Amino acid sequence: MKMKEVCTASGLTERAVRFYVQEGLAAPDAQRRGGRTWLDFSPADVERLKAIATLRRAGFTVEELRAMTKDFPQAAPEAAFALRRRLRERLDAYERVCQSDPALAEGLEDYAAQLRGDVAREPLPAADRARSPLPWERWVEWGSMALAAWLGFRLYVPLYSPLGGLLFSLGMNPVNTLLFLMLFLAVVLPICLALGSRFGKWLASHLDF
Repeated sequence: MKMKEVCTASGLTERAVRFYVQEGLAAPDAQRRGGRTWLDFSPADVERLKAIATLRRAGFTVEELRAMTKDFPQAAPEAAFALRRRLRERLDAYERVCQSDPALAEGLEDYAAQLRGDVAREPLPAADRARSPLPWERWVEWGSMALAAWLGFRLYVPLYSPLGGLLFSLGMNPVNTLLFLMLFLAVVLPICLALGSRFGKWLASHLDF
């Protein structure tokens, strides 16, 4: 079963599936072809992905799930106990928040000061935090930016000179050389890097393992 079929069957995004596989929470068959690794998911792998997603929604950490996949009888009770403790702490924090009274606050900052101690250990919502790309995603983006910069330079040289780059190849005078470099660095290069970054992110989001 290919990636898109797995996403349809499991209800997960490609990014989530890749993340679970990278973290060792699922282990589909892998074949190396054409310099790339292709994953082949079985129905059991899809069920494992669904189970992982459910347990993640329940609050288990990746480390706890990884331990459970290796030795469920030993790791599951400890993970469940740790999860109950975390939920208990959140419930206590919830009860303290319920006891706070916005009517007693003079403004946003004053109300936040009432809650700061109760929520100091809570992480920001995922939507508030910039996602850290995976290492291979960074390489795809940087490679696309470098390629775009190189292509931009190759196109810029003949366009800059009416003689198809002959003057540049034979050597320009200092003023012409400085103008050439300034135009490239100030105009062409930023455009190339922006386009390369956008293309690299798009490419990384559509690549399978």
